[in-house]
Amino acid sequence: MDIILKYLQKDGIISGKVADDIKNEILKNPSKRISEILIEKGIFGDESFCEWMKRTFGFGIVSDEKEIDISLFNLFPKSILEKNFFIPVKFNDGKLVIASPEPFDLPLKKIAELSGIEKIEVLVISPSLVKKFSIHISSSKEGGIEEYLDSILEKAIEVGATDIHLIPLKKSAIIKFRVNGRLEKFSEISPLAFQLITNRIKVISQLDISEKRLPQDGRFSHREYDIRVSIVPTVDGEKTALRILKKSFDFNLGKIGLTQEEIDIIRRNLNKQSGFIFVSGPTGSGKTTTIYSMLIEINRDEFNVFSIEDPVEYFVEGVNQIQINEEIGLTFPKVLKHILRQDPDVIFLGEMRDFESADIAIKSSLTGHLVLSTLHAKDVASSIIRIIDMGIPEYILFSALRVGISQRLVRVICQDCKGKSCQNCKNGFSGRKAIFEIIEFSDDLKSELRKINKLTENDIRKIFRSFGFKLLEDRISEKIAKGEITREEANYVL
Repeated sequence: MDIILKYLQKDGIISGKVADDIKNEILKNPSKRISEILIEKGIFGDESFCEWMKRTFGFGIVSDEKEIDISLFNLFPKSILEKNFFIPVKFNDGKLVIASPEPFDLPLKKIAELSGIEKIEVLVISPSLVKKFSIHISSSKEGGIEEYLDSILEKAIEVGATDIHLIPLKKSAIIKFRVNGRLEKFSEISPLAFQLITNRIKVISQLDISEKRLPQDGRFSHREYDIRVSIVPTVDGEKTALRILKKSFDFNLGKIGLTQEEIDIIRRNLNKQSGFIFVSGPTGSGKTTTIYSMLIEINRDEFNVFSIEDPVEYFVEGVNQIQINEEIGLTFPKVLKHILRQDPDVIFLGEMRDFESADIAIKSSLTGHLVLSTLHAKDVASSIIRIIDMGIPEYILFSALRVGISQRLVRVICQDCKGKSCQNCKNGFSGRKAIFEIIEFSDDLKSELRKINKLTENDIRKIFRSFGFKLLEDRISEKIAKGEITREEANYVL
């Protein structure tokens, strides 16, 4: 306000007394704007006021209301627009254009934070034009883009989605939810809304808003959920994936679909002083839930437990959890080497990826440490072959092995409609359940495996069956026979 009055006096347009009168009027009525008072007093008309602002301070002018994109109004909180007497005008090439009769008082930092846009250009607009568009301000949502993102998250949580995908297209963008392991379209949005949502996600995840060429990972909180963020550049723009994780989860071997016999096998081996236990399966098959349920079983008061993860998905009290950061050299092998100097009893290696980490982990499991890990492999047999292919000798691996687990999450047929689709299920399925293949490596089983020169996956599966173990495909066939899952679902997960 003061700078406008100062230059009006400097130009001889108003006297010092008029300036004081204007200040007093605003003190009595704080909702009054200096631009409005100047026009009411006949000192300026709408156009002449804007021209003076342009001539004096170099601001561009919004002269044609057709320039104003009213779709932008819903992307800002109503209170911010009303309090600061500005309107959004347009969004082009990553730059947000806003306009106000009194641009010096705008909280540009707050506007940038709310919109997630760093590049902001300010124009001058007449007070009457702002008032004309006040109907759009009144109808805008209080929360703006922040509320819009929250509504997407709330809907995803409501339908039980595990992931949200924000996908850029040539002329629009699509939001999809992953529900029961499948992607479903939620809505289609404008490129502008997509850009603002992406920027908002970057802001709350503490990522670099200006970086659009490289992938970025982060996380933020939403109520009782941790939201894991992955952003990658595509030819159509930045694609964002959000993984929805509960901050607190009731990890319990008895609640993840295991039989009592399988629980007993796992508990028996978790109580061993040393050895190697692994869980295998594709991404999204529930490996993390199974591993964390095992960690909860371990007495963390009596044992020194470490986990090395990328990323840490859940926080478990009593477990020393370490987040991998390869950018600074904090890799799985490096952390493993240092953990062994920390007198560990139990080590969870988030994923066995290469020879170096596998070699340290397997050898550690032979020297008084219980080691848990995960692999991306089809089943227990293929997991064994994969570890051998990493360079671990068979005799060392078989000496270390205690339990191998492979699992899948499968959609269960709705028992109300028998898969035909009804009001309860909407698509013929009612959630997912885990199916497990669990192999306990007894001395006799290891001895049988050692007899075969150059083991293949089929050799291993035959030996497992000869010892009476049911493999993953056997378990799934049982579910098909009972009418619990479809053959198509079985083909998909296998």
